[in-house]
Amino acid sequence: MRYFRPPPRNLRDELLDLDEASYEEVRDSLQDVATVNRYLSGYRVLLHHVEPFLKAHKAERPFTVLDAATGSADQPIALVKLARRLRVPIHITAIDINAKMLKLAREEIASFPEIQLVQCDILSLPFREEGFDLAVNSLSLHHFSWEKAVMILRAIYKAGRLGVVVNDLHRSRIAHAAIFLLTRIFTRNRLTRFDAPVSVMNAFTPKEFHQLAHEAGIDPYEIHRHFPYRIALVGHKTQK
Repeated sequence: MRYFRPPPRNLRDELLDLDEASYEEVRDSLQDVATVNRYLSGYRVLLHHVEPFLKAHKAERPFTVLDAATGSADQPIALVKLARRLRVPIHITAIDINAKMLKLAREEIASFPEIQLVQCDILSLPFREEGFDLAVNSLSLHHFSWEKAVMILRAIYKAGRLGVVVNDLHRSRIAHAAIFLLTRIFTRNRLTRFDAPVSVMNAFTPKEFHQLAHEAGIDPYEIHRHFPYRIALVGHKTQK
């Protein structure tokens, strides 16, 4: 039974965060991440929880989204594709502090004018409170310490007029073992091979997500578990 209990969180730097690798190596690793997201619910979790917000949007103006810590912008691209299928106009402001990430994102969004890239710090957002309909954060919260994770949740919750959707990993021994094996089989990229297992061990559990949401002042909120080893935090705001 011990193997099924979550291991203690041991926050470690990921190689992508150190920003020491070449642009080509980073691009190859982020393509690995996109592949994982495609087949292991990385997009599906986000889209599942954002779709009700999009369907409820009746205004003629675009539905506005803040995508915090966008990376290669694969998540906002998935959101735009969903909005296009639903015929809901959308505008996404995708932010990241890393210039190398934004260079890659700029290449990826060439066919998606609905997405605007902004370089800024997720811990110091240059936007007014409730400046967006919805704020989202995908697969980045686990990169941060507990204190910074609370600060980020508080900041993005303030940025969203309707609320926030956070999509992240679920720390588990089984998930760690599985991703370790998968990265040895399907990629030779050293960044992916190191970062993917570390990401799982850096992640939070559902119980910890409850505490994070409480400390960030998100109320009301829901925590959802998704296969395989994904967590979604959905925070709502009561409209006045």
